Amino acid sequence: MLNLGSMRIRLLLSTAVVLLGACRKPSEEGVLARVGGSAITEAEFRRKLSEVAPDYQNYVLTPNGRRQFLDVLIREKMILEAARADGVTQTPEFTQRMEELRKEEAERMAEARDYLATRLWLEQLRRAGAIKVTDDEVRDYHRKNPREVLVRHILLPTAQDAEETMHRLRAGARFASVAQKISLDADTASEGGLMKPMLPGEIIPELEGVFKMRVGELAGPIRSKLGYHVLLKESERSISLKDASDRIHSLLEKQKLDKHLQSLQGSFPVEVVDAQFK
Repeated sequence: MLNLGSMRIRLLLSTAVVLLGACRKPSEEGVLARVGGSAITEAEFRRKLSEVAPDYQNYVLTPNGRRQFLDVLIREKMILEAARADGVTQTPEFTQRMEELRKEEAERMAEARDYLATRLWLEQLRRAGAIKVTDDEVRDYHRKNPREVLVRHILLPTAQDAEETMHRLRAGARFASVAQKISLDADTASEGGLMKPMLPGEIIPELEGVFKMRVGELAGPIRSKLGYHVLLKESERSISLKDASDRIHSLLEKQKLDKHLQSLQGSFPVEVVDAQFK
């Protein structure tokens, strides 16, 4: 659904096109100006205009504004024509950088292709019911898990580091300060180790025990594939079904997808080649 801002911008663009069309000679259909061997087309004018601020788009609706914006595009084309005339496009540096751009574009297209294939496959699984989550399942989950927890954690490379950190915290060191200084989890370290509020299933399995901890309790070292964790249960609070519904739907769907992927492992063997990841 379009919001008022986007509708306003489209109206501005369409009005600008009408005004431009009224001024155009029949022999120059689609072309607003020429600079050397380059043409400025109506489509390019519209595309460039859509990239500027809405307030400026209002100004472009005036005769002076239209001409001023066209002058900006003419200047851009003049610079381009001068660069071509001076042979920039024939230089080894240009050729090398164009090759780099082609590779980057190919990588972006490959990523887009893979993303599209993945998204369509997931939609296919939903239609087939393989990962479908029902309202009853969401309600049942919430009935069993009506509370969320707020947790701070410190991620460390070794069990010894985690033990030493536990001693510091038990001796009175502030958890947030220690997390900021030594936690390997860059996403939470700057926030004093504070993680976003968690429901069961939203945290890695090794840390699920936090839901049984008391508020204010420390725990660790806890080993996971990421390293060694030290935890502090900051708080616990009730959450309504309305507020939690989308999150519950997502985590139940993820659980069903994980189960489905497990059934496919025999068809797609996994081999970790690099020794440092084994």
